[in-house]
Amino acid sequence: MLEGDILIETFWNICLLHNISTRDQLLREAVRVVQTNRALQLQGAAHKSILEPETLFQWMNQYAGEREFGHFPGDRDLFFRLYQVGKDMNLLDYAIQTIQQDRITSEIVVHTSIVDRFKDMCEEHHYRTLLIAEAEKYLRGLAESQLVKPSFTITLITENYIIAKLLKTYFESFPNVHIIQGSIYQPLPLSEKYDAILTIPKLGIKMDEVKDAIIRDSEGVAVNHLIPLLQDTGRISVTLPARILFQSGHIEQWREQINESAPVHSVHMLPDGLFRPYISVKTYQIEFGRSPSQQVIIGRLLLHKMSLEPEREISVHGEAFARLENWRIDMLLDEHQDSLRSFQEAPVPKVKLRDVADIFRGKSVLKQDLRAGNIKVLNISNIEDGEVRTDQLETINEEERKIKRYEILPGDLVMACRGTVNKLAVFPETEGTVIASANIIVIRFKESISSGYAKIFLESPVGTTLIQSFQRGTTVLNLNPSDVGEIELPLLPHNEQNNRVNRYNEEKERYKQKIREATDRWEQVKNEIYSELY
Repeated sequence: MLEGDILIETFWNICLLHNISTRDQLLREAVRVVQTNRALQLQGAAHKSILEPETLFQWMNQYAGEREFGHFPGDRDLFFRLYQVGKDMNLLDYAIQTIQQDRITSEIVVHTSIVDRFKDMCEEHHYRTLLIAEAEKYLRGLAESQLVKPSFTITLITENYIIAKLLKTYFESFPNVHIIQGSIYQPLPLSEKYDAILTIPKLGIKMDEVKDAIIRDSEGVAVNHLIPLLQDTGRISVTLPARILFQSGHIEQWREQINESAPVHSVHMLPDGLFRPYISVKTYQIEFGRSPSQQVIIGRLLLHKMSLEPEREISVHGEAFARLENWRIDMLLDEHQDSLRSFQEAPVPKVKLRDVADIFRGKSVLKQDLRAGNIKVLNISNIEDGEVRTDQLETINEEERKIKRYEILPGDLVMACRGTVNKLAVFPETEGTVIASANIIVIRFKESISSGYAKIFLESPVGTTLIQSFQRGTTVLNLNPSDVGEIELPLLPHNEQNNRVNRYNEEKERYKQKIREATDRWEQVKNEIYSELY
């Protein structure tokens, strides 16, 4: 363990023994110690006579006392011990480790590669004035990158008073770094405009106090408040979750509106696990600019050592990008792009699932609820090779009226919405009442679409790509019924749907028969050979 890490751990341990345990309490006392030491150094008073517990305590009260930090939660001896351990600590390293270890607020610690990529963008476009919002998320990048070099003038925003004090204390000797306490979820009363802005807003929070806005999602609110702070030639780099790129309704309206006021310049899919354990959904890095974009760069990024590097990039004309209903770049980058384009350009009419089916997710069933009962439960493990194994269903004991909304009927299409593998099956005739678990989405078609036909399409390369484009999770499948409803199917006449389903089923049965015959023959030959061994 490095000496700095030992100091940090020792400081923590002293604090914890005296019930100083929350993130902000731990940060506050470290800043109090460092600021007291700075004051002593400036006064030329850091000599032995001052370092008596009583005198040191008086100096702390004068230079880092209640007015700035509140009441110190201990006596002179406790502060003396904390001072001896913490006066020379690297405050930024301490903050990074304290925030990273915090399990209560679970603040995101952004990977250094995001800051490095932002720095590269700024250098490429000769940007000089930078704004980093909710700076506590980027402390590791600030510590490990060269972003704070004198060629940049950097403003760091944080909503948290203690973190603002910590940053002011740490960056006190950096004249090019300025600290502002404020919230990006409220209009920011800043007169200065910036060349570049970096932010990863809070994800998935509804902001109740937003007025006269088409979007109340925290991600959109933050972007709306930051865009006005950009210079005319500037860019904002934002980390957004997958749902913001494809959800319909007010989020779709926001995408259209924001692309008019601050056109998209690039969209890149970030590597799975880049924000683990803080975020488990797919994320994208998007750059918006105040000036029009002739070409929008879309791509997929891979983490190579500690750098984000493009695995694949293509460009889409700005006008063509503006015509897209959503920003599902996964489809544009997919290896089955030719097939997907053929589907999209085919003259056959298409319908969204939501317009031809009722779609619902199953019931949450806990392990302790499973017992001998009258209601069967379909889970992911009961779907194998495109078929439902009805003989393996577990049961619960529940009144039928309470579970009616989750009941699966023969002919329903069932789809796994969790797990690691996409599974589809048409539910067969079976005895008794069967409900779907929360890991299953049920699609009940109206007259225009056959369940078997929809299953064939959705398990095809194009259908699989469409499903994956609505995937919210990373390595683990995470589909939402409302998103599934946005998937388009080719609308063929009923007789053509039935012809394809019959042909598919006949060939599959022929395939299974061949497998059974080959298996029987293999067993027979094996046994014959075994019997000839002696």
